[in-house]
Formats: sequence, structure tokens, C-alpha cells
Amino acid sequence: MKREQITLALRERIENGIFPRGTLLPSERHLAAELGVSRLTLRRAIARLVNDGTLENQPGRGTLVPDTSGDDTARLPWKIMALVLPDISNRFFAEVAESVEYAALQQGYQILLCNSRHQPHLEEFHLRQLAEHGVDGVIFSHDPHLQMPKAFARLEAAGIPTVVLFTGDLTPNCDSIALDDRAGVEQALRYLFSLGHRRIGFVRPIAAGLVHLRETHYQGFLQQHQLTIPEASIIDILNRDENTVRKELRTLLSPKNPHHPTAFLCGNDHVALMLMKQAGSLGLRIPQDLSIVGFDNLRFVEHLSVPLTTVDQPKQEMGRRAAEMLFERINTKATTSPRHEVFRPHLIIRDSCAVPSSHQ
Repeated sequence: MKREQITLALRERIENGIFPRGTLLPSERHLAAELGVSRLTLRRAIARLVNDGTLENQPGRGTLVPDTSGDDTARLPWKIMALVLPDISNRFFAEVAESVEYAALQQGYQILLCNSRHQPHLEEFHLRQLAEHGVDGVIFSHDPHLQMPKAFARLEAAGIPTVVLFTGDLTPNCDSIALDDRAGVEQALRYLFSLGHRRIGFVRPIAAGLVHLRETHYQGFLQQHQLTIPEASIIDILNRDENTVRKELRTLLSPKNPHHPTAFLCGNDHVALMLMKQAGSLGLRIPQDLSIVGFDNLRFVEHLSVPLTTVDQPKQEMGRRAAEMLFERINTKATTSPRHEVFRPHLIIRDSCAVPSSHQ
């Protein structure tokens, strides 16, 4: 019976220390996916282990693997790692945090979550605090278009193992996980080219005045193909008045404008959704009147009324690998040369792109 097999699998993982005593089980969603069963089957298996005392329900917290040693003094010390993210309100980083937490729970670590809100002074503050008060390790996700904070050196001076996540070019003397942004941008633009688009705009994923690597790769690709990029085709949406943006888009996307874009590559899914909303308010249809490609592949974008074509960044795998690299440093006290791993994205084609209409 499936439930009995899952019950046995959970019991074996507890006995083998994969789910350490005194820690919570990973989330129901992660466990169900890992074991290849429905949540209902998983709940029934967990209920059986709760009934026989192997597990313990903790209302508001989750399911605990109780410490049955009976000796409080024998318990292992509390293990804490820090995760520093640019914006925890961004769904992208929420998914990253979930994958890191899952890996941390399996190793018996608690997560100290630090939100820098894309503010350099908050990055400096968090890193100084972590270096001064100490944690077992740090995963640091830094804005790649900003300079590495000076306080980062304090972590190394304090002997705190650190992995930099999503940043490669500015990585200091530590392990890092990065994405091949160039490959993602080129995949998206080649796909739009294959549909016949040549007037392709770009929506910046960060606030005006800052240049993201994806914008640089976008410009390089079009220049390589000897295509001009009208300045107005690179647009800012974030942190701007919606009416002002709508007015600018109305002028830019008017059929009377001989340079109006027929498609947009967006620097992330968040700004892609904002563009889709603005285009809809102007009476434009996606993809009949305007093709849009996002970047990141957030979980919900495939469920939109027009499912979004987007570049899939393997953020869960990258987060999990960053945690694994960190635990390797912590557990082995390794002093080998820094490791730099680059993940390759891939384009997911859905319904938000089409061949340019004849009037374009």
C-alpha cells in the first residue's frame, strides 16, 4: 500500500538522521514532490507516525521530529545560517528562500533572514551585524549592478563561510553561484527573431539610472545583428507613475510610429506583468498586437490568462546548490580555492508571443 511505503520511507529517514531529531520536517509540498505522492497520502503517512510518537504536531510551526534522548544537556547546539536577500517581497526571492530553507532544515539549521530592500546601506548593516555577532555561515544574494559592500570583507575576517548567490563578475574570494544571463537573453531574442520580430524593445528589471547585465546583453545582441535600438524602446516601469508610463507607451506603440516595437524582452517576470497590464489598458492584445517575453519563470506565470513565455532561471536548484556548498565549507572546514558554478537557463515557450501582425 502506498501509504505504508511512505510511512516506512519517512521512518527510515528519521532513523538515518536525514531528518534530524529536534528539527521540523520539510514543507508538505516539498516532501510530497520528493516522494512522488499526493499531499493526502503524505498526510496519512505522517498521521500514522504522529500516532505512534515518532513525529509530533506543532500547531503553527509544522511537524517536529522529537528529540527522544531524554537529556536536555545532550542536545546539539543551535545551528544558524543567514540568508541575505535584496527583496523578500519579490516572489522570485521568496521561491529562493524556500529552497534554501528546505536544504537547511535537512541539515538541522535555522535560517536568519535578512532583507536589504535593494539598499546598499542595509546590506552593509546586515553584513556588519552578522560578522560581529556570528553565524555558522552566510548565503548572500547581491544586486549584480551594485558594488560589493565593504562590510563583506568582515565575514571573511571573522572566518564565516560564505556563498554569493546570483552574482559572478563581482564575486570576492568565496564560493559563488551565478546564472549565464547572456545565454538566457540570446535564447529569448533568437526566438523572437525566428517569429519575424526585428523591432524589439527592452523593459528594465531595476530602477532607472542603473544598468542590468541583461540590458547589456540585449544591446550587444541587437548590435551584433546590425539593428538600431531607438532610445525610447528601452523603457522604465518600476517605481514610476502608471499614468506617465501609459502615456509614454501610447506614443511608443502607436502604429503611426515607424519604429514602434512589435515585441519586448522584459528583464524579469515582474516587469513583464506590469507591461502586460499597461498594454491591456491601451487596448493592445497579447500576443496579436504585442509579443512579450519575461525572465525568471515564476510559478504563477504559466497560469495567467495569456501564459507568459519566459526564460526559466533554475532558482530553486541554484538556492539548493548554494546551501550545499555552504554546508560543505562548514562541515569540512575546507580551505580549498573558491568554487564558481554557473547555471544555464532555458526558454519556456507559452502563449505570449506570435508572428508580428501584417500592419506592423
